[in-house]
Amino acid sequence: MTETLTPSQYDGLLAAMPASVAGGAAVGWVFAVPVLAGMAAGSLFAGLLLTVSILLVPPQ
Repeated sequence: MTETLTPSQYDGLLAAMPASVAGGAAVGWVFAVPVLAGMAAGSLFAGLLLTVSILLVPPQ
């Protein structure tokens, strides 16, 4: 018998970090924004998520 684990809020934060960098790169690639600028904006958002995950929602 296998036990199904439900994802926690922390798992969602961890998944959103690389997704925001990839999303920023995609926005930079699709629109007239340099890809590096899009990745930088996505990285800043990922850094914000990292700060939230460490300071406000520590893992249990």
